[in-house]
Amino acid sequence: MNNLASYMYESGICLAVLFALYWLVLRKETYFQFNRLYLLGTLLVSCLLPLGHLNLFGPGTSSLSALPQMAKAISIPDLIIAEGSKNGVGTAKNWQIVVMAIYLTGASLLLARTILGIIRVNMLKRRGKMIKRDGYSLVHLSQEIAPFSFFRTIFLNNTGLEDSDEQYILDHELIHMKQHHSYDILFVEILLSIFWFNPFLWFIKRALKSTHEYLADDGVIKEIHTPSNYQSLLLNQITGFMPTVVTNSFNSNIKNRIKMMCRNKSSVLAKFKPLLLLPVLACLILLIACNEQANTPIEIIEPDMTLQKPDFPEGEEVYYVVEEMPKFNGGEPAMEFRKYIAQNLQYPEAAAEDSISGRVIVQFTVNKKGKVVNAVIVRKADPYLDEEALRVTLSSPLWTPGKQAGKEVNVLFTFPINFVIQ
Repeated sequence: MNNLASYMYESGICLAVLFALYWLVLRKETYFQFNRLYLLGTLLVSCLLPLGHLNLFGPGTSSLSALPQMAKAISIPDLIIAEGSKNGVGTAKNWQIVVMAIYLTGASLLLARTILGIIRVNMLKRRGKMIKRDGYSLVHLSQEIAPFSFFRTIFLNNTGLEDSDEQYILDHELIHMKQHHSYDILFVEILLSIFWFNPFLWFIKRALKSTHEYLADDGVIKEIHTPSNYQSLLLNQITGFMPTVVTNSFNSNIKNRIKMMCRNKSSVLAKFKPLLLLPVLACLILLIACNEQANTPIEIIEPDMTLQKPDFPEGEEVYYVVEEMPKFNGGEPAMEFRKYIAQNLQYPEAAAEDSISGRVIVQFTVNKKGKVVNAVIVRKADPYLDEEALRVTLSSPLWTPGKQAGKEVNVLFTFPINFVIQ
């Protein structure tokens, strides 16, 4: 969950910064197609950039490259030890469960809203009178509804529009269809179900829908000689509700659309404004995509405390995955060994007094006899925390050894422990 929270946080920063640039620099420009691509690109960059830690400072500096064995070893899920908890089991998990439940509830509701919107459109299609035309379908509805389009279907209400007005609406919606605006909307709705808590994504959704309407209006205005007639049509079409969030509605954001139609076209110099994006992207890459610990590689250390020496001959093979994995107390290590550690590990008093917390990763081997040996810290947090993590690991009772081809073998594990101050 820590990795998920980190990803959400970094993605949110990207969205906020890139949308702020749009709002301050590009929002009032009439390069609508570029603005559309910019907003979609903002979403993609914000989703993908936090996934790529580039390690620009040279090979061998990444934590993963510094720990080749750790990457291969069996990883037991994180254990959180909170200072002040009774048996060392942190209650920090409780709030994580609550937060995750709230997040999943919001995500499920928004995803359900999107699915219901698509179902609603299909129901309207069946209720109306459909006319097949070249490359699209036109559906006439009896109920008072704002004209809208969804992929290759255009919906109109039977309000006795004049032929010229209906043609304006059709031309407008055909531009939505030809430029595939419905794909944009569905893409944003899916992202909203994932990042629903981020207000900037809602702002981007609104900005993208407005840009769609500006594009369609601009396309209609270019083909007619009397823009005032089209603007009057917009004012007359204010009534009628929007049936679903997944469609392009003809009646949306009319005031701003008329203002944009009356705005002078952006100057040639305005074309250079997008160059401001380059330094912004460079800063985001340096802040987010680069490994934040690139200059401080993780050191695999042999702790000062007394370690048990390997009780198998040097050069004997150590396995990472075997046919029969070792068991602890007759169960899976992911559950049983975590319970043992939680019951026996104590938050060091010296660390608690200084409010020291951190994540320690211990690597150890369960040998042929089921004994824990070769325990080392592969990721340090603090000497007190490291020492306690090693102590409790080495105090482990015997395991049921792992087997390969029917023979007991040595198996390597990694075990992360999060020490948290409550």
